[in-house]
Amino acid sequence: MMVVEKKVEKEVEEFKMEMKIINKTDEKLVLEFSNADAAEVNTIRRMIISEVPVMAIEEVEFIKNDSALVDEIIANRVGLIPLTTELGTYNEKENCKCKGKGCPLCQVEFSLEAKGPGVVYASQLISKDEKVKSVFDDMPITLLTEGQELKFHAIAIMGKGKEHMKYAPAVAFYHHKPKFIINNDAAKLNKFKDQYPEAAIKNGKFDEEALLKNRLYDACEGVCDDLLKIEYEKNKFIFYLESFGQMTASEVMLAALNKFNEKLNDFEKSMKEGKGKPIADIAKKLMKK
Repeated sequence: MMVVEKKVEKEVEEFKMEMKIINKTDEKLVLEFSNADAAEVNTIRRMIISEVPVMAIEEVEFIKNDSALVDEIIANRVGLIPLTTELGTYNEKENCKCKGKGCPLCQVEFSLEAKGPGVVYASQLISKDEKVKSVFDDMPITLLTEGQELKFHAIAIMGKGKEHMKYAPAVAFYHHKPKFIINNDAAKLNKFKDQYPEAAIKNGKFDEEALLKNRLYDACEGVCDDLLKIEYEKNKFIFYLESFGQMTASEVMLAALNKFNEKLNDFEKSMKEGKGKPIADIAKKLMKK
């Protein structure tokens, strides 16, 4: 279990959020947050989607395009291809020593040459850095017929989801943790068992682990409250994260938590330096009205 903890000035309430892993793979992560409220959990969700930087193709220069799709459509498709990303390897362009001009520290060059007939796939993108490549090689870009050609150069950079969704590393959502009130009455269960998912019942009883892990409780709610009633805990949340493939789900979550901590540190610092005074003044004015 991981504890996400932040201490600030004495006059500000301290919070201590606990995090437990329910299910973990490279692609998906299911967590349980406790001692938390919706604002804190939603902030982590927003950090994942908006603040964790990943690689994506930003510029495409076409040399030849005989396909049925115009340059802009192909450029859009290429930009949405997830690229493997290793945080710390490349700088974000605005924070690079080149001051945004573009250099090997902040961008990766790609090229593609294809001739018809056949489908052009993401696997045909040639990267100058073998560590930065398409996550899903079988993603189609376009179709070329006999005699048609497609040739272009492209540049990938680090970006954040708040700038464009192609830079988002994952999808994330959450809900309050369900609490099961179970009555394994054999006669009633036999009467209603056909209305419940088969996997929800094991050895003549409700399987709590299966209900939670596979979210089967959604299909069970409201069938018979005398057998299974579902309530939701106020300060506990089930959190789901599914990576788009640029990084593992665990790497995305760790990066988001680090960003969250950085934001808190920046906020604390700005308040100590007095930058928070204008906000306080506005709040006082609003209270008077």
